[in-house]
Amino acid sequence: MLSLASLALVVALVLAASAYAVVRFDALDRRVALVVVAAALVTGGVAAQVAPSDSPADVERTVSAASDEATPERLAAEQAEAPTASHEVSNGTNATVVGVGDGGRVTYRMDGETRTVRLAGVDVPSAGGADPALFDGVVTGSRGRACLAREGRRALLDTRAQLVDESVSVRTGEDGAVLVADGRSVNRRLVERGNARATTRTYADAERSARSAHIGVWSCSVVEPSRPLREANASNVRIDAIHPNPPGDDAASLNDEYVVIENAGSRTVDLSDWYLIVGDDEMHFFFDGQTLRPGEEIVLRMGSGRNTEGTVYWGASSPVLDNDHETLKLVDGDTDRTVRVSY
Repeated sequence: MLSLASLALVVALVLAASAYAVVRFDALDRRVALVVVAAALVTGGVAAQVAPSDSPADVERTVSAASDEATPERLAAEQAEAPTASHEVSNGTNATVVGVGDGGRVTYRMDGETRTVRLAGVDVPSAGGADPALFDGVVTGSRGRACLAREGRRALLDTRAQLVDESVSVRTGEDGAVLVADGRSVNRRLVERGNARATTRTYADAERSARSAHIGVWSCSVVEPSRPLREANASNVRIDAIHPNPPGDDAASLNDEYVVIENAGSRTVDLSDWYLIVGDDEMHFFFDGQTLRPGEEIVLRMGSGRNTEGTVYWGASSPVLDNDHETLKLVDGDTDRTVRVSY
């Protein structure tokens, strides 16, 4: 198709030719014809100047302008590549801890500004206690909550003593902050010492070690009764510890459900006539042929296995100990003396 400029030029030429023909054949005044031709040429020239150009340069500019438009795909790519706001304090920049709050909150000062953060990847029980269900393996109920409250207070005091007025590096994210003091992660140290449970895989190995050692919050998975009065238990055989709630599925961890019997006396005791009664169902276990020398312990595991010196097995096919509200009675069959423990 002809452009507007080309069309205007053609019209001008047609008008000029027409004027010439009129003069030639109709004998009109030549001056009139010249005026018509001049007017036609001027009209064509003006139209040519005004008309837009389709030159390659113009096309290139049009394509370039279109490519600069902010399409959704381009905006998404630019946002993905754009740097995000960061609150990281590098190892070369120190923040000073000014306070440690309940439940794993830490307040620090940097560049004249004070910030409070929650430690990431860990769950520190508060001084008022915590839900035992969150700490898998801890004894449930009021005894578990009271134990977690005690460990929460201990963690609070220990962390304050270690961190307040100390220089730390801080790295924060959406789930909290990681503090580094003396080149070691404060978060990991809390889990290693049993002051907190891990909420991410980062500290899962530290939690496993603390669980195995029954330290800190994981000591709450073991019931440790007070020593019985001598007159109520002349032989000084006692229930030393109870582990009723193994981590995970109790039915799959029967041998991690156990009771520890200790001879706290000064003479060897024959346990052949002793038995353990568990709960209202009065399930019985007899310690046939077992003896305990002074200071020795015997562990009764609820699952199955081969009895060895220091370990015997109940042989149960399902959990025996309730995770809460249970009563155990250790009975001397010869004298009917009973050691009773409830949790």
